[in-house]
Amino acid sequence: MLAEVTERALALTRARHLLLVGGVACNHRLQEMLQSMCRARGAELCPVDDRYCIDNGAMIAQAGCEMLRVGQVTELSQSGITQRYRTDEVEVTWRD
Repeated sequence: MLAEVTERALALTRARHLLLVGGVACNHRLQEMLQSMCRARGAELCPVDDRYCIDNGAMIAQAGCEMLRVGQVTELSQSGITQRYRTDEVEVTWRD
């Protein structure tokens, strides 16, 4: 299912690269399936080394850097922790 959804996303965005990160990136069978799909679509799979897939801290930090770069700042008094925050609820202001 993940490979199918990812293939659809690549087709819709016309992306040439697929960055695989997070805990699912440790799944080597998923990497094989996505590699096959990327080859068929003329895209490149870029899986992150397993050593960096366990903790999302680096991904969160990168998102924070991108937000800061475009001036999207949240006051500390307005920030908080949401354990089950959905990625599709994030307002992305740093991309076209």
